[in-house]
Amino acid sequence: TGPLSADETKKSIARIRELTDKPFGVGCTLLMPGAKENAEVALQMEVPVINFSLITKKEGESLIKRCHDYGGKVITTVVNEKHAKSARDMGTDALMVTGHEAAAHGGDVTSFVLVPSLASKLPDMPIICAGGVGDGRGLAAMLALGADGVAMGSRLAVTKESPLAGAVKDQIVELD
Repeated sequence: TGPLSADETKKSIARIRELTDKPFGVGCTLLMPGAKENAEVALQMEVPVINFSLITKKEGESLIKRCHDYGGKVITTVVNEKHAKSARDMGTDALMVTGHEAAAHGGDVTSFVLVPSLASKLPDMPIICAGGVGDGRGLAAMLALGADGVAMGSRLAVTKESPLAGAVKDQIVELD
């Protein structure tokens, strides 16, 4: 939902539902301007999966409960063990473990260190790695390190469907 207004988020969710009857998700980075309004839209429209990032315990328990009340699932983005355990205790369904490589907004530790550490400390919590994975080799490595899946933002940012400017896409490809 990043830069979208609440109305744009509502229209986008409606459009996704026109295109598929499959489950889908939206991301809400809660400290960004307009994010709380977008989270509210996602909850009201009963989006099947919501990824909350920069969530506080105070708001997290309520948001997660509201999502669970309609049968939705919650993924919480975390950058360290403290955040991961807090998200688990709030009732999140899975963790988006964001290493330092994740578009320069991850934590202080790389994904290749953080994922196996959290997988060992939270063995029953599904882990999705974000950061440092751009192909099948990275996926295989993360699965071997304890992740259950990966998110590949930079890889998908260069697709024809991505709204990024062509020059930005070209630079991402050139740096790969």
